[in-house]
This record gives sequence, structure tokens and C-alpha cells, in this order.
Amino acid sequence: MDFIRAMKTDALRRRSSAMTDETSMKTCAKVLSLCPEVLTAWNHRREAIERGEETRRADADEDDASTSARYEWWREELALSESALKSNPKSYPSWYHRKWVIERMIREMGRDDARARETLAREEALCATSLNADDRNFHCWSYRAFIARALGRTSEEELAYTMTKIENNFSNYSAWHYRSAILEAAGEARRAETLAREFELVSNAFYTEPEDQSAWMYHRWLVSRARALECASERETLLESALETCREVSELEPECKWPLLARVALGDEKSDKLYDRLMTIDPARSGYYRDVIARGVL
Repeated sequence: MDFIRAMKTDALRRRSSAMTDETSMKTCAKVLSLCPEVLTAWNHRREAIERGEETRRADADEDDASTSARYEWWREELALSESALKSNPKSYPSWYHRKWVIERMIREMGRDDARARETLAREEALCATSLNADDRNFHCWSYRAFIARALGRTSEEELAYTMTKIENNFSNYSAWHYRSAILEAAGEARRAETLAREFELVSNAFYTEPEDQSAWMYHRWLVSRARALECASERETLLESALETCREVSELEPECKWPLLARVALGDEKSDKLYDRLMTIDPARSGYYRDVIARGVL
């Protein structure tokens, strides 16, 4: 009798807790619709979802309705975070919650389930729409990388996507950065052939928009990877070619500081004169340049 009474008490406790969670979830949704930055509300929703899963596992006689709810809960969460992102596309808590939901959905259903694949494809489309609106939303870029891994996208497919974004806007620093991350992960950043191709790609950006900083930052990363090559001949060939390109750009754009800085970083033999030129065209940083010269870091 005591065992039966304890079971009934536990069932009533779980039912009461579920009703409380349902009420608080509705309250959280109202709060987040007004301000998606309230991290406490997102945390509360995640805790309530986890409690609900524990309750369902404890119910041995789970009916068809509760089974259906088990496979549909994430739709409401994705809809809520999507609504939040419409009001603030760079809301960190909203993107994090979305990733958390997808991770649990995959763990519960498996990534090969038809509904899971459909949801992942929809998420990829959502990222494309968001990046079309703001192609430098780094929160969305990070989330898209997560979705691409979940879908099993190849490095070639992802590089092709970054190319479309870069061609649309050479100033898309996020796309350049994502490109470097893909090449690192694929081991391509250690191959001279790949680096030569990337040097050629970024040089096109120089000739088109020499004042744009993002391409020069990518160029700096390429130089660091070229210097890390084990083959001396490959290393020297790439670095000398990169230096010649920078010299040509600085001749074509004498008032642009970026090719001069790149030449200094590449060890141009005329570094001291380059700093003199930099102090002339970039007087706001002349103190920094004088300090570098005084310390002999040329």
C-alpha cells in the first residue's frame, strides 16, 4: 500500500510540475517577444524542456499523444527563436538557443530521420536568408557552420558558398574568415597549391577594392600559412610572389596604406622608407610608426 501511495504521490507531483512549467513557458515566451536578450528566460525554457523529458521517460505508459509531443516540441522553440531573431538578428542568446534545440533534436531523432533532415534543410535556408540581409552577421555564420556539419556538407561545397558571398561583397570579412577556417579544418592550409590559389583570389580583391581591410587581413593569414610550409622552395616562391603583388598594388594605389603594411610584413628590403611613406599617408598613426622604427622592428 505504501508503494502504491508513493507512486500516486509521485505522479501527482510530476503532473503539478508540468502545469507549472507550462505556465512559466508561456510567461517566458511573452518576455522574450519583448526582449530576446533576457538570457534567464532562455535558460528557464531549457530547464523546463529537460524536466519534461525526464517526466516522459518516467511514465512507462506513455500514450500516442505524449509520444507525438515528444517529437514536436522543437518546432515551438525554433518558431520562438526565429521570432526573436526578426527583432534582433544578432541576438546571441537566440542563436544559442536555436543551436541547443537542434542538437537535442538530432540526439533524440538521429540526423537521418526525415523530419530532422527537413528541419536542417530549413535551417540552412534560414541562414541564407539572414546572410542575404546582413552578410556580416557573424552569429549567423557560426550557426550556419554548425548546420553545414550536421548536414554533412563537404569543404568544397562550403568554399563555393563563401565564394558567392565574397563575389557579392569583397568586404565580407566573415566570409573570408570562414574560408580560412574551412581550409584549416580540411588540411588545405598546409598545401602550397592551395595557398597559391588563395593568393591569386585575394589579389583580385586588391585590384578591385584596394582600400578594403578584410581582404588584406585574409592575405596576412595566407602569409602566416605560407611561412609555415616545410618546403623551403615552395615557401620562398609563394612569399616572393606575394611581395611582388603588393609592390604592384602600391604602385597603382600610392595613397593606400595596406599594400605598404603588407610589404613590411613580408620583409621588403625598403621597410624603413615604407614607414616614412606610411607616416605621410597615415598621419593619425605616425606615432606608432616612429615607435616601431625606434625599436628596430622593421
